[in-house]
Amino acid sequence: MSRKTTGLTPLETRKQLLLVESELNRAQLVNELREFKIELHELRNQMNAVGSIASSAAKLTDTFSRIRSAFTHREPGDGSKSWLSTALSGAQTVASLFGAFRSRSK
Repeated sequence: MSRKTTGLTPLETRKQLLLVESELNRAQLVNELREFKIELHELRNQMNAVGSIASSAAKLTDTFSRIRSAFTHREPGDGSKSWLSTALSGAQTVASLFGAFRSRSK
C-alpha cells in the first residue's frame, strides 16, 4: 500500500472538503426552493378550486334561501327562526367571508 502525498496540509485538505460540502449544500437548497415553489403553486391552485366551490355553494344557498322565503309564510310577529334558516344564514356568512378573504389574497 503506497501512499501518495498530495502536498496539502491537513488544514488545506479540510478547507477543500468544506468548500465542496458548501457547494453541495447550495445545490440542495436550490432544489428544495424549486420544489417548495412548485408545492406553493399547487396549493394556490387547490385554494382557487376550493374558493370556486365555496362561491358556487354560496350562490346556490342564496338561491335556495330566496326560493324558500318565497314559499314560507310566517306570522308577522313571530320572531322564531327554523334551524334551516339559521344554517342558511350561517352558510351565507361563511361564504361571503371566504369570498372577501379570497379577493384580498389576489
